[in-house]
Amino acid sequence: MPQGYVFVFIRRNVDKELNVLITTARSQRSYDWIPLVALSALLLASNSPVFAQSTKIRVISADGVPIPFAWISVEGAEPVVSGENGEAAMTNVRHKTFTVEVRRIGYAPFHAPIVFPDTAAVIDISLTRVAQQLAGTTITVERLSQLALTGFYERAQMRQKGVVSGTFIGPEEMEKRHPSRISDMLVGRLGVSLREMPNGKLVARGGSGTCFMTILLDGHRLCPAAGCNTVPSGQFSSMTRPSGDPATKAAAEDIMIDLNQYIDPNDVTAIEIYSRGGNMPISLQTVDNACGVIAFWTGARK
Repeated sequence: MPQGYVFVFIRRNVDKELNVLITTARSQRSYDWIPLVALSALLLASNSPVFAQSTKIRVISADGVPIPFAWISVEGAEPVVSGENGEAAMTNVRHKTFTVEVRRIGYAPFHAPIVFPDTAAVIDISLTRVAQQLAGTTITVERLSQLALTGFYERAQMRQKGVVSGTFIGPEEMEKRHPSRISDMLVGRLGVSLREMPNGKLVARGGSGTCFMTILLDGHRLCPAAGCNTVPSGQFSSMTRPSGDPATKAAAEDIMIDLNQYIDPNDVTAIEIYSRGGNMPISLQTVDNACGVIAFWTGARK
């Protein structure tokens, strides 16, 4: 028999529980069998290589204090947000050099290449606080983020764990991009189809462009002139086609939400995008979210 082989035997016992045997021999003695659940718990509790540890980036201040909710992007990929302990798990970054960008409001941005080791590790990145200037006096402000109170960062962490699906745009990205129109932040985003109507209004469509997405502003549904409950979003497509009937055109305009008219980008601190209502957290679900939801959060970014 070849050396170094490991045999895994799985069987179901009389109680219909799965048992597993891992051995280097062909022996299947009864006392070698252990419950699969027990084996999983044993491996999770140990440092077994079966469950590989991920490499983490930990964002800290100059005095070593963790910085929560930092914006971290590796090689320009979709950013992740650090947890309350300042840490964020990275994937597919071992034994390579990557350019890492880290941003947090109130701190100087970090942008530099980092060599990731071949084994699991925690890499510390230190950010330097930027003092705010008020009336000729240099002060340092510590306060609880209003955005954190909305649950934005909690939901962002849920997305990173695979609990919900969505796109999260935080204050660091808003500050970096400085959009002149709020629609600029939605271009190319998954699940969002921007369309300029004949009347010049720019609307966001979901469901492969067949219906309007629901717009939330600080957790409240933003309603068009005709009201929120006049026309189901699924019927928007047929009502917004070009027509020579003035009444039809007026009705179409009344059910549109022109994003750039309703929302000032300077007021927005964060955005959440959910392409399908079924994959969004319960706290943001509305009565009409079948075509997706865009949630805008306003407030100071600094």
